[in-house]
Amino acid sequence: MKKINKTLLKKNPYAKQLTLYVVDKTPLEVFESTPSAIAKAIRGLNNKQLQKSLKKGKWSIAQILAHLTDGEIVLSYRFRKVISEPGSKIEFYDQNKWSKNLHYEKADCKKKLALFTAIRKENVELLNSLSSKEWKRYGIHSERGKETIEKMVLLYAGHDMNHLKQIESIRRMFQQ
Repeated sequence: MKKINKTLLKKNPYAKQLTLYVVDKTPLEVFESTPSAIAKAIRGLNNKQLQKSLKKGKWSIAQILAHLTDGEIVLSYRFRKVISEPGSKIEFYDQNKWSKNLHYEKADCKKKLALFTAIRKENVELLNSLSSKEWKRYGIHSERGKETIEKMVLLYAGHDMNHLKQIESIRRMFQQ
């Protein structure tokens, strides 16, 4: 997957918003580099800083990292489901319920980053093994409709960049 396929963005403002973060990048490269970018962004922050929300109703770095990790678990399943069973359903999940009920506010960032990194590495290896035809396999997302492997990587690369920017913004607040 070299370039952003503009047809993937039609009729979906969420997709358009996320892809703005990767418009000048290769989505798979963003996808592959995210774990090290997060590690760099949180280096030197203590647990109190990682778990502190700077605004009411906004996630802390720990919550963002827990969200990214759970999202990677879900994505890992979705990739495998779509590659193995093209045309299958892709279920929506409510990130706010997951955050609340899985206690993201108490997340251990080192453990979450290690898990995120390991799963992402496996996902990148899987993606690198796919043929161009396999990149076009798709599932039917319960909210967004048809999503190919290509589109999932594009959306998650944008999702990664969005949350990385949030983490960096929080970090800057601690440096002031």
